[in-house]
Amino acid sequence: MKKKYLTIGDLKRNAFIVAAAACMGLTSCGPNTQNEEWKTGDEVKVPDGVITELTEEAPDQWKITDERTTAPGKSMAILKYNDGRVDTLQGLELENQLKALADNQQVYQQGGGFGMGNVLWWSALGYMAGRTMGPRAGYYANPGVMNNTAAWRQDVQTYRQQSTAPRTGRSGYFRGSGTGTGG
Repeated sequence: MKKKYLTIGDLKRNAFIVAAAACMGLTSCGPNTQNEEWKTGDEVKVPDGVITELTEEAPDQWKITDERTTAPGKSMAILKYNDGRVDTLQGLELENQLKALADNQQVYQQGGGFGMGNVLWWSALGYMAGRTMGPRAGYYANPGVMNNTAAWRQDVQTYRQQSTAPRTGRSGYFRGSGTGTGG
């Protein structure tokens, strides 16, 4: 007796598998009104902005001399040049600089040099741009300045976790229903 093997292109079998998978997916991913305790708030508090002050100590040798929080969306970098000039990066100009830092983070993670890009990357603004590691004291003129934004960095970390967490609690086939029936 010869066994009949189904081919990959067997239309009836494939249609049945697709239909079964669709039914399981539709019933397991619906709203779960019985488990309200798993829901998180829909709104995630946006962390405050930060003002970072950089001072040029020698040509292209920068240190962070002050950092403080400000209203959300009001972040800026104040650049104090060795020759007495003061410049401010804010708005679109600051966004472009932070995007460039984030795009080249492999370069800055090495921690080599004290150019403006390296120092900005290791400042609170760099943390805002996506750096996940803590600051490096060597980039601060006074290591105590680094502590000014410790609570702010924790707020940003909390924001990152909450903004990427699921909004409506458990979902999927194994979410449970609280009744012991599995869904």
